[in-house]
Amino acid sequence: MLQVEYHEVPSEARWLIKQFETFQLNEPCLTELFVPRPDISIIFHFKSTPHLVNTTCTPLEPFFATSVVSKSLEMQMNGPMDTFVVICKPTVFSRFFAIDVSQPNSQCITLPQELFYPVWEDLAHLNTAEERINYFTTFLNSIQTTPYIPDMIDELYDDLIHAGKTTLLKNIMSRFPVTHRTLERRFMKRTGVSPKTLMRIVRLDNVWTPINGSTTIDYQKLVYDGNYCDQAHFIKDFKSVINETPSRFFKRNLQLIKLFSGRSK
Repeated sequence: MLQVEYHEVPSEARWLIKQFETFQLNEPCLTELFVPRPDISIIFHFKSTPHLVNTTCTPLEPFFATSVVSKSLEMQMNGPMDTFVVICKPTVFSRFFAIDVSQPNSQCITLPQELFYPVWEDLAHLNTAEERINYFTTFLNSIQTTPYIPDMIDELYDDLIHAGKTTLLKNIMSRFPVTHRTLERRFMKRTGVSPKTLMRIVRLDNVWTPINGSTTIDYQKLVYDGNYCDQAHFIKDFKSVINETPSRFFKRNLQLIKLFSGRSK
């Protein structure tokens, strides 16, 4: 059985971290979609590691960061599994650790070994989520000894997360004192995706995550809730991110997909 728990972030770590998650799995394996999410995750595997299901069934490293992927991935989780996940604001993560996350077609970001290997080793010897959260928070604040000051790209990211459902992208970007082309280039370097792609992910999150397996799908309501122009616009955006049609996706085990993708409790 797959068990996923979500943990609140201490106030002193919220400048970077959005959420902590823990994964436990005792079954031999589970395979399902990982749906794109608008953040970067630092992943620490202490037992078995999942695989990305493709032509080579690529195994994942014991610790790495996930990029903001633009399309769903099929993932196989293998037990026994003990995984600690740190959900981060991507613009802050890339700036703080000085990591370029804009490499094309890369789902995994290699973390600096000299910095993160000792962290992975220490976390492996801790027994509870609370101990790991306290350790990682202390680790972060031992590096960032002064308050983090958000910059223009951090502000754009926050605007897209909070206003991207109801506000046009050009209106969000117009409040910044640089050209849209410059803003988009800097945003891509800090998140790995364009502002338009991130907005698509955010809007679809707002549409599909409230739905459970017993819900009758009202597509007109989804179009309205997502502030799409029409149903054709909704389907086009859905396929561009989820990589399959809404009718096929909503026949899946949505609860399992939410667990795989780190969605709501």
